[in-house]
Amino acid sequence: MGFWHTGYLEFHEPYQDTDLGSWTPPPPRYPCEVCGAEFSSEADLRVHAFAGHPTEQPVLVLNGRECGRRRLTITYETPAQAWIVKNADAAWINDQKIAVSEASADLACRKNGVVDVRLGNGQVTRDFQFEFALAEKEDLEGVDSALDRLIRSEDLSLYSIDAFIMRSKKYTTAQRYYAALAEYLYGLLEREADGEGGSQDSSRRGAYEDRFDAAVNVLGTFDRPAAEAICGIVAFHYNQFGRAMTKTRSDRVAKVSMRFEAMLEGRACDLGDLASSAHGSLDFALSDAVVADVLRCSAMAIDGSASPRAVAELVGLIDGQRPADQFKLRLIAAEHFLAVGDRVSAVKHADVVRYGDAERWYEAFRRRLERGAQK
Repeated sequence: MGFWHTGYLEFHEPYQDTDLGSWTPPPPRYPCEVCGAEFSSEADLRVHAFAGHPTEQPVLVLNGRECGRRRLTITYETPAQAWIVKNADAAWINDQKIAVSEASADLACRKNGVVDVRLGNGQVTRDFQFEFALAEKEDLEGVDSALDRLIRSEDLSLYSIDAFIMRSKKYTTAQRYYAALAEYLYGLLEREADGEGGSQDSSRRGAYEDRFDAAVNVLGTFDRPAAEAICGIVAFHYNQFGRAMTKTRSDRVAKVSMRFEAMLEGRACDLGDLASSAHGSLDFALSDAVVADVLRCSAMAIDGSASPRAVAELVGLIDGQRPADQFKLRLIAAEHFLAVGDRVSAVKHADVVRYGDAERWYEAFRRRLERGAQK
């Protein structure tokens, strides 16, 4: 025992002092509860848990579309079958736990107010928020009546719009509806104040378009004739013909948009006078003077039978319009002049719009132009 003791002190004492002075405890380890693998940081463990042992996130679907993080406003009745919960084993509505199987029926019963939904799947949770703002049918009809009164007055002014709002305020559950209608009407007023033609003042142009956009975002959720007509008019204004052609409550907008959609796809279109489809269409009442002019000229016959007066109106209207409206009018002018054999005027208007959305139309137009030259 003495030998080993003496030898240890003699040969190992310096090592002992040095070793103890530099010793540090081992780093903490973070084990995975599923597979036992260890990691040096919580961040590495989370990455492993997500990539190595993924858990499907809960999903909430409304009318076939997956809901996201942003608050969604519901302005229409939704049956229980419109709500589908996936990958969830727990659910909470407004912090109250509820059976997952009952969540859809609960949401379908909601009419007003903000509702918070949380779905869980193991340790994974997702939060959703909805604002239910369902309007009573009687209130919607009351607002439509107030709008009809404004239309029949044939006066679009700050005073008439304010009067419309005041008449509509008593229809409390339809507040979003009448506010969106007023927003569109204010946009029309700003656009008309911009002059009969197209101002190059981008700030003013942006102001009325912002109002149009805000109005359509809300009105698109209402199944009302006025709402559908306005959505069609705005889509037509933006040259969104595929969307505008579905708005059957605005017959003239729909038919003219179908014409443009076919033209831009290089297909045969209706060449006749489409103005006859306009009577009784809400776009008459809900358009400003500029939209009305563009619609009327876009609906004219392009088979060569248009009257000289209609052609003169079309040509005289083009230069004063904004680019989106010039685009529509030049397509009509090019087709008309090609039909009557005025090749110079046809090419003049076609060449301006030959690029971008009109490329397929222009290719078909040039082929027809060449065939005409060979006759």
